[in-house]
Amino acid sequence: MVFLTGCVPHSTGSTEVGVRTVKFALFGQKGVEERVYAPGSTYFFLPFINDWHTFDTKLQNLEMTYDRGRGDRKSRDDLLFKTIDGNDISLDVIIAYRIDPKKAHLIVQYVADSDRLLRDKLVRTIARSKPRDIFGELKTEEYKRKLEEAKGEVNKMVANADGEYRRAKIEADVHFEKQELIAEAIKTEGIATARGIRELNNAMAGSGGEALVKLRIAEAIQGKKIVLLPVSEGGMNLKTTDINRLIDTMGIKALSKKQ
Repeated sequence: MVFLTGCVPHSTGSTEVGVRTVKFALFGQKGVEERVYAPGSTYFFLPFINDWHTFDTKLQNLEMTYDRGRGDRKSRDDLLFKTIDGNDISLDVIIAYRIDPKKAHLIVQYVADSDRLLRDKLVRTIARSKPRDIFGELKTEEYKRKLEEAKGEVNKMVANADGEYRRAKIEADVHFEKQELIAEAIKTEGIATARGIRELNNAMAGSGGEALVKLRIAEAIQGKKIVLLPVSEGGMNLKTTDINRLIDTMGIKALSKKQ
C-alpha cells in the first residue's frame, strides 16, 4: 500500500502527457524522468521535491499572417524577405506541428517546460527562418510561378472535393427517391387493404353476413356427431339430442347446400 499523506495530485488532460522532474531524491536518480505519464490520468507526488509539466500532443497550428485580426499574434506577423533578385516579398505562413509523447522529457530537459514556451522559443523560430531560406533562393518570377502552381493544386483539390460532394449528393437523392416510392407503394397497399376490410365489415353487418356466418358454421360441423347432455331436474339428463337433425330443422344445412 502506497503512503499518500502529504502528496499532491497532478493530472493530465485527455490529449496531454506529463513529465515529472525529481529535484531531490534519497534513493534513485534525480532529474527529468524518461517515463511518459499518460493522458487523462492523475498521479500523486510529494510537493517541493518534484516538478510537474504537461504538453498537449494533439495537432496544433501556428499561423503567422498579415491580418492583425487573425493568427498567433494580434499584430502584423507575416514573413518579410527578399528574393534572390532583390525584390521584397511578404508571405502568410501556417505551420502544423505535433509533439511526440515519447520525446516530451527531452523537451523539458533541453528546450522548454511549457507548450507556450515551446511554441515561441522553438516552433516559431524555425517556422520563420526555414521558409525564408527556401523562398529566398527563388527569383521573383519563380516565386510567382510557385504561387500559381500552389493555386492550381488548391483548385484541383477543391474541384475533387466538389466532385465527390456532387457524387455523394446524387447517390443520396437517388436513395431518397427510391425510399419515397417504396413508402408510397406501402401506403397505397395499406389504403386498399383498409378499404377491403371496411367493405367486408359493411357487408357482414347486413343479412348477407348472417347467412355467411350460418354457412361457415354449417361447413365447420358438417359430418360431425354432436351430443348434448343437458342438466335438468337437479341432475344430468342422459337423453341425447341429435344436433344434426336439429340443424336440419333450423335450415342451416339446407342453406349450405344452396350456397
